[in-house]
Amino acid sequence: MTDPTRNLALNRRRFLTTATAAIAMPAIIGRASVATAQTSFAGESLIAVSWSGNYEQVFRETVVDPFNAQYGTKAETVGGWDQITSQIAAAPEDNPPFDVTVAEEYISSTGLAGGQYQKTDPANIPNLAAVYPWFYETRPDKAKDYGIPFGGGTCMLMVRKSLEIAPTSWSLLWDERLAGKVTSDAAAWWWTLSVPAVMSKINPGLDEMYDMATAEALFAELDKLKVAKWYSDGAEQANILNQEEADAAMTFSSDAYTFLTENPDEYVAAVPEEGVSAWADWYFKVRGTQHSELADLFMNYLLEKETQDRFLAKSMIFMARKDVTVPAHWNGYPQSNDDYHRMFQILTMDGWDKINANYQAFDDRMKQTVARTTG
Repeated sequence: MTDPTRNLALNRRRFLTTATAAIAMPAIIGRASVATAQTSFAGESLIAVSWSGNYEQVFRETVVDPFNAQYGTKAETVGGWDQITSQIAAAPEDNPPFDVTVAEEYISSTGLAGGQYQKTDPANIPNLAAVYPWFYETRPDKAKDYGIPFGGGTCMLMVRKSLEIAPTSWSLLWDERLAGKVTSDAAAWWWTLSVPAVMSKINPGLDEMYDMATAEALFAELDKLKVAKWYSDGAEQANILNQEEADAAMTFSSDAYTFLTENPDEYVAAVPEEGVSAWADWYFKVRGTQHSELADLFMNYLLEKETQDRFLAKSMIFMARKDVTVPAHWNGYPQSNDDYHRMFQILTMDGWDKINANYQAFDDRMKQTVARTTG
């Protein structure tokens, strides 16, 4: 699976200018209880947007196909990126292009500002009782009534196993043992910039990276990196690592999953002790959908333990439920709400607003870092 915000780098200039509480009784979802919905929605269609790429394939296999098999529905998924909100905006309010959509903080903020999502009635989503509070504790008040959390993705530190260097700290990217043998993302540079922000103790969270005045010190730390090559997408990152041009990487949980499962003896990846930046995947019901009750059923299904377990088994995102079965490949998976707070720093909606207000200056400054570290 791919980082959902990485591809925004290719289009951003056009915008300038993821112990359960027991549920005693099934909640009522529209015209059917959860227990009788198998027949109530048979034959009904639903379109759900998920992230493009491998995420979409896993979402289809572990969520959509089992949902259709259980309820006799005709749900389908299509992949999307930063065009999600523009597609909703271009469609009539009573005839949206899809019924449910994924969104991380950037797309969440854009869609909420445009009035594109419907409020969520918790009574229709009984599985919300099993969700880690962290997802709401890191959400601004303006967004808490909309959508449901499914899971989330992270940045991770990955090191070649043969070096026998455990990926315990981000400082390894600056370690002389790895000089000239590291790689990171130059396109979705906000995730690379988040590394020194997570390491810094001056401000809480990622606050320093949202303003150029304070972000300059973070860029100055990146200028000290001794980079083998920068990458701009997952394929380029794979080539750099597999051709042994680099031995360590700031990577994404989605890409780390591919490396660790396809080459289990080659790499080790982890969330370093300082924590990581992260995004949260929420699913929203789109305004004007003609399948509102089925959308509620689908969103509740997203939070079923079996659904979350199936998706987690084929990924390295972190899930919304507190009782998921952790696969062997996800070493160090968080086990409590405190772990979520300790490990994951969300690049917030407000942070995105501030970055976008001065995006070109950030982008130009990252180009200087790339030139200084590879020249």
